[in-house]
Amino acid sequence: MKNKIKIIAIIFILSLIILNTKIGAQIDLNGQQYTNTSIIIITNNSSFGYGFSITSYNGLIYIYYTEESSSGTDIINGVVFNGTGEMNAPLPNFNDLGESSPALVELNNGSLMMLWAGVPPTPSNLAIMNSTSNTTSISKVIPLLSNLTILLQASILNNNVWGPVINLTNNGDALSYASDGNYIYLVYEPTLSLTYNNTILEELTLSGNVIKSLNIPGIAGIVSANNGLVIVQFLNGTIALVNMNNGNIEFVNATDIGFIDNSLYQFYNGILTINQNLTSNLPIYEGAFPISWNNGYIIIAWRPGLLSVYYWNSTELQPIVNYTVQFTIIPGATILNNDLYLAWFGLNNISTAQGSIYMAITPLPYQVSQLTTNATTTTTISNISTISFSSNSSTSSYSSIPSTTSNKSLFSSIPIWVIIIIVVGVVVFIILY
Repeated sequence: MKNKIKIIAIIFILSLIILNTKIGAQIDLNGQQYTNTSIIIITNNSSFGYGFSITSYNGLIYIYYTEESSSGTDIINGVVFNGTGEMNAPLPNFNDLGESSPALVELNNGSLMMLWAGVPPTPSNLAIMNSTSNTTSISKVIPLLSNLTILLQASILNNNVWGPVINLTNNGDALSYASDGNYIYLVYEPTLSLTYNNTILEELTLSGNVIKSLNIPGIAGIVSANNGLVIVQFLNGTIALVNMNNGNIEFVNATDIGFIDNSLYQFYNGILTINQNLTSNLPIYEGAFPISWNNGYIIIAWRPGLLSVYYWNSTELQPIVNYTVQFTIIPGATILNNDLYLAWFGLNNISTAQGSIYMAITPLPYQVSQLTTNATTTTTISNISTISFSSNSSTSSYSSIPSTTSNKSLFSSIPIWVIIIIVVGVVVFIILY
């Protein structure tokens, strides 16, 4: 009888713990409580290096990402949210050996464009695929990669159907890209070097015509772009603003940087600065970016194991919700109809770089006059720091290495609720036996 009572009591306590850590109220940094929404798993089959892109468009939320197919090739997949309802996203008629790194951008004419990196079925690409499938020797594979062709491709959404696939480049290798809705900005190599010593920064029309070109060796990726000003990250981790009009390069100190409503934002040493005159202190976080909303900003901030949302009216920072997450994450977000759609990639396996993409839909606590905030986020992982951005520009990178990693063991990435269950299970065993 006593054992039965003990079992009932333990099950009750365990239930409370799970509710409080997984679905119940979360405690923010100031001790207040906010209701946490359920977390949706978008995919368990993504990996570092490819990122994802999320945007609100025509009353729907679109999120596209890279997965690995059963044959081992990279493919682009996606989902659409209508409120809280989830459905499969429409896909372009892909016609390559593989596609990756989708970037969504709303053009200034109101259309939605998707950019991505495609590996076309050229004879050299087919030869590389056959050779890599028959050998595990890196020394034999690397020399073949100089013949690899990676094209920048695009499609435009019309009545929820993607139009024809457009080749914006016809040769060479598209390494990283962004768009401000007027032009496309591209990091390009005529021949893949793997050392980034031959990178060219280009400005293209939306149909792929090159109008400006700058030879700048060492660019590993584009962070964001707006009106001819391109934020790039070099292979050594430094970040710079490149003016496509005059070729001027200005190096900046930033962990996260991008454009929002044509204004530049930077996060560095725990301080978020917008347009050089608005600052917010977020000292416990490693990264943060803003989204314009309700005459202020929604701030997404994160550190290992913690993802937080704030409302900032330019004078006061008000907490909304916290999420306990994996040790290494890359977030992105958009807003529609007073709801925040917050997505993030969480690293599950360091050795394979495998991870999951999650979505949390959170009602914002303040009414807003406009129904839709046009914010597009494309996440990408650079060679030195994890860069997240949210603005009218969209970015993507074809291949890179994460940096918000840690020397700690995989135990650090185990969700807290799993650890609690294990501990409680041990207690149950001790009590009963």
